[in-house]
Amino acid sequence: MTKNPSFDTTLSSLAAKTGGSIPEGFMDGVWQRAGQLGEIADRRRRAALFSGLFVIGLGSGVSTTVLPNSLAPNSQVAAYDFDASKALSPSALLEGGR
Repeated sequence: MTKNPSFDTTLSSLAAKTGGSIPEGFMDGVWQRAGQLGEIADRRRRAALFSGLFVIGLGSGVSTTVLPNSLAPNSQVAAYDFDASKALSPSALLEGGR
């Protein structure tokens, strides 16, 4: 009647056995490992967000500067006048209004 008598014998022997006892600290180890996996996932997420923000910041910083003449032949190089900062100081602006 049964095609696999050894399978039925194995199942009946497993049914006769009582459940194995779980060691006392087993569940503590399971929860500890789950916490470690959560920390690893959080670390990866933070690293990915930091990398994305770094790339966005670097890209926006590069895009706000003017390329040198060797890289963009039709554009002019921005010359920063450091003396202009004196004319834009708060005291100079207040005196210029008089």
